Amino acid sequence: MAASLFKENNIEQYCIASTGNTATAYGKYLAMAGVNAAIFMPNHSVEASQSEISSYGQQLYRVEGDYTFAKKIAADYSQKFNILISAGNIDPIRIESKRTMVFEWLRILGKMPDVYVQAISGGTGPLALDKAVRELSTHIQGIELPKMLMVQTDKCDPMVQAWEDAKSKNFPEGFEKNYPILENPPTEISILATGNPATYPLVAKLMQKCHGDFIRIKENKVLDMARLVAYERKIHIGPASAVCMLGVIKAIENGEIKQNQTVLVNMGEGIKRAPEFLLKLGHHVRHVSSVEECHIPNRKQFKEELWRGVVG
Repeated sequence: MAASLFKENNIEQYCIASTGNTATAYGKYLAMAGVNAAIFMPNHSVEASQSEISSYGQQLYRVEGDYTFAKKIAADYSQKFNILISAGNIDPIRIESKRTMVFEWLRILGKMPDVYVQAISGGTGPLALDKAVRELSTHIQGIELPKMLMVQTDKCDPMVQAWEDAKSKNFPEGFEKNYPILENPPTEISILATGNPATYPLVAKLMQKCHGDFIRIKENKVLDMARLVAYERKIHIGPASAVCMLGVIKAIENGEIKQNQTVLVNMGEGIKRAPEFLLKLGHHVRHVSSVEECHIPNRKQFKEELWRGVVG
């Protein structure tokens, strides 16, 4: 959508700060539209994403700092060269694009889900969902916001911390304005490494509106979750998607997802973005030098081990 818009309006230069997913999409499709993109990524970003972006001929800047600092450098670049910049999580282009996911839900499911789950870093997803529902509800009867569950890892959880504090105080007036800022959060999942959640005031009020919740999961269980999904569904997911799935399991354990509810899980990330994560998934490998060291495999036992790793 952005590429088409820029091409129609003869925009030749654009810049954006990103931890990976947005940068990869913009890098590719702006290149297809003949638009030059300067992309700023924090130094902890996945190298595979950086290689893919630069392969399209776009200029990638690896910033010596976290995501917040990358956004500052991008803003300085925009001002210095008078170049259009992404407005981040409230960028109208991103909001308009992401809201189309609701159209897909209705096309596939024929109704709105009861519960929506995603791992959250900035917050464009829930903001776009809300806009789509507000627009569609004027045309289609019965369109309402689902209960939204936003998941963060314990290595980068500023929104969860803020929400838990507000909840303990029964959500006082202005609660959404209070949130911590984490400098260089220690998470290994770069796409979720937003330590300064500037959109929290918007997302928090939206979560209150839909009776949603923020969920914290343990990052040390991410690999176990991805292995379990690979075993059960024969699908390889990336680490951020595993965070989301862990949130689903915790929500079920906490009673936030009920029997017979329709639950839509927005994974948003395949294994391609994190190839080094794929290398870690294989763990049922034995090195042998003779047949005496081999044994008959037991997939049932393997399955039990995987489930214990996630819910144990």
